[in-house]
Amino acid sequence: MPDIRVFLERFRPAGAPGAAAAAVPADRRTALAAELEPVFALLDDAEEECRRLLDEAETRAQSIRRAAGDEATALVERAHADAAVERAAAAAAVRKAAEEDREALVAAAEEEARRIDAVAGERLPGLVARALRSVDPGGRTGERA
Repeated sequence: MPDIRVFLERFRPAGAPGAAAAAVPADRRTALAAELEPVFALLDDAEEECRRLLDEAETRAQSIRRAAGDEATALVERAHADAAVERAAAAAAVRKAAEEDREALVAAAEEEARRIDAVAGERLPGLVARALRSVDPGGRTGERA
């Protein structure tokens, strides 16, 4: 890298004030190119390293995307399989609950039928006697006229 004096030389006027001197102008473009050429040469290696790193990163990103896609596919397949198992388990639980409800209703109905039979058994003799009295108020039941 040139020192500060060479850098500042660029800004110095080409000639002294006054009468123009006959001279050939300096080729600044060539001087600048020569000055920057070592810097650009150093950047060539850095650019090559950047390209290599970008290629590696792209390759790794593709690999990660493929792995993520495979994992997502496996998760979806496992979810579908689990959903079928869960649906079957839920259906079995609903059937079991319905069976338990049915059994409870049958047991309650049987209990109610036994209660009705017991009440009817207790009331039947009195009702029969009452019916007979209403048919034969004199109490001659069983006698033939």
